[in-house]
Amino acid sequence: MDQKVQGNFQPNIQKPSDEQYFKYKLLVENELGLDWSKEKKYLLHGRLNARLFELGINYDQYYDLLINDQETKEKELFYNFVTTNKTEFFREPSIFLWIRNNILPPLREKIVSGKKKKIRFWSAGCSSGEEAYSLSFETHAMAGMLSHEKEPYRILATDINTQAIVSAYKGIYSHELVKNLPQSVLNKFFVPVPSNDGQSKLFVIKDFIKNLIQFRVLNFLDEHYPIATQFDIILCRNVLYYFKEEVRKVVFEKMLGYLNPGGYLILSGTETGYRTRAAEKIRPNIFRKTN
Repeated sequence: MDQKVQGNFQPNIQKPSDEQYFKYKLLVENELGLDWSKEKKYLLHGRLNARLFELGINYDQYYDLLINDQETKEKELFYNFVTTNKTEFFREPSIFLWIRNNILPPLREKIVSGKKKKIRFWSAGCSSGEEAYSLSFETHAMAGMLSHEKEPYRILATDINTQAIVSAYKGIYSHELVKNLPQSVLNKFFVPVPSNDGQSKLFVIKDFIKNLIQFRVLNFLDEHYPIATQFDIILCRNVLYYFKEEVRKVVFEKMLGYLNPGGYLILSGTETGYRTRAAEKIRPNIFRKTN
């Protein structure tokens, strides 16, 4: 039976048993690589509660639905429910400042000298797009100095969460999400439009910025990524943290393989302790590919 959850009503579905939770834990770890301890039971319940109520089924029945989901539509929804998408514009400002001062100037010189035609970035785990757009804002000033190049840079932005990717592609943000941006940034890169309720404004990314970014769904656990290019900068921040340790190492090394020689892999300031022979550690969370 289909039931609709309306208003502020909170459906009361019985919490999963240890046995039920363990089945979901294995599913999440095997298909997404996420590290789910027993303490994640509250997360599973909180995020599936409304969906189970809507479908009129329990945890065992929903698990069977996921396992037998040939079209993967319900499994896609499940991935969206259990992945975390916390982000913001210019999150960890010091990282963007470091990119501006230390990475972009040499790349610009390579384009000016003809040694390079295009700068390529990858926002890996882009969530709802704020990181990719922030990177584009940061690069725009440099790109403006390269007027002879039609598109001096391109950004690939990926995430496992299809809902987040759709939101990122639309590039529509509430006032709450952009309120800390300088007015100059809002004027240059956003178009204000009235919201549906007419009581507030929404802010839409301008097309000349959107057109430089390709948003795509990608699962880091896939054996082969559908990516045919190499990058000068890969941002993968607050992503590896959620993976099991053995998955972190595999994805970390895999990303290094997608860098051009001299390219940079940048993690969050809290994601440190990684070691590799393929790259020089510039800072605790920043690596430069050596060959």
